[in-house]
Formats: sequence, C-alpha cells, structure tokens
Amino acid sequence: MVEAAVNSRITLLLVILLAALGGYIYLFEMQSDEDESSRPDELLYDRAYGEYDIVELEILGPQGKAHFVRTDQTQTRDWEMLQPDSLPPDRVDQVRVNGAATSLSHLTSSQVITGVADLAQYGLDPPDLTVTFTISDGQKITLLTGAETPVNDSRYLRIVDGDQSVYLVLGFAVDNVHRLLDEPPLKPTLSPTVTSP
Repeated sequence: MVEAAVNSRITLLLVILLAALGGYIYLFEMQSDEDESSRPDELLYDRAYGEYDIVELEILGPQGKAHFVRTDQTQTRDWEMLQPDSLPPDRVDQVRVNGAATSLSHLTSSQVITGVADLAQYGLDPPDLTVTFTISDGQKITLLTGAETPVNDSRYLRIVDGDQSVYLVLGFAVDNVHRLLDEPPLKPTLSPTVTSP
C-alpha cells in the first residue's frame, strides 16, 4: 500500500517534470520561430530612396538598351524615354516606369551569400541585365541581375563596386525592370469609337 502510494507520487512527479520540460521546449521553439520570421530583410543600400530620388534609369540586356530620365518639363517630374525610342512623358506609361524605379529604390535582401568566387553559378557572369540608376545627388548605383532561385520567387543580384556578395531579392522587383526592356512602356492609345448613323 505504501509502495503503491510512493510509486503514484513518483509517477505524478515525473508527469509534472515532463510537462514542464515540454512547455519550456515549446515556448523556446515558438520564440525562436517568431524571432526568425519577424526579422526584417536587409536593405541593399545605405538608405532607402524616395519616389523622386531616382532621376535616371538605364537598363542594358542582350536584347538591347532602355534609358529613361525624369524631366522638369512636367509638374509631376514625369519620365521620358530616350532609348530605344525618344518619347516625351505623355507617350510613356508612367505607372510602369515609376513602379520599376520605386522597386529599385528600396530593394531588400532575404539572404546574402558572401565570398562568391564563381558568379556564373548564380547567372551573374554574364548577368541577365545591367541596371544603372542615378540618384538626384549624382550618385550612380549599378546592379547586375542574375538567375531565378529554385524556390521562393527570388532572383540573384549583385551590386557593382561592392564586394563579391550575391543577394537574394524578390523576383517581381527585378521582373518589373526586365519588362521595361522586353515590352517598352508605351502609353496605351485609345482607339477612336465608331458610332453608327
């Protein structure tokens, strides 16, 4: 009888210890997961640039070159296209060009790969695109875009004149820039409506 009571107390004590240990591990793991998921992506530049900070955008790829500059001739400092065709702001799809420039202005990286010796394995030698944008203070930043990652809809990217680090950035930001070269951002023209008599 006494032995049964001692055994049940030991069993109860072990259950309590096991529950406490399980609770500790659960809370520790949950906290670790929260820290990992709430960690913000790292900004690629020394600061994020505003919408009007980028004043020139050049894109060079195997299929050609696109070149855009902001003009002071419009109240909203719209983009005009210099290449592949020379087009004034009213002929350029401002939403697409501004969207691509804004994506570039505050690019963040979800992962940094340092000490890269072979850039070709990331599609960076040669790069898909060479993208140079000019900031309003005259600073130029040149990016090389590479291959898509196997998962997570990201792309490899490198900053010229930086170290040999390769960054993983969101694919859509780079894809927006690709499209400016593949499909020039011409403002859609409205077809005249034909009315029957």
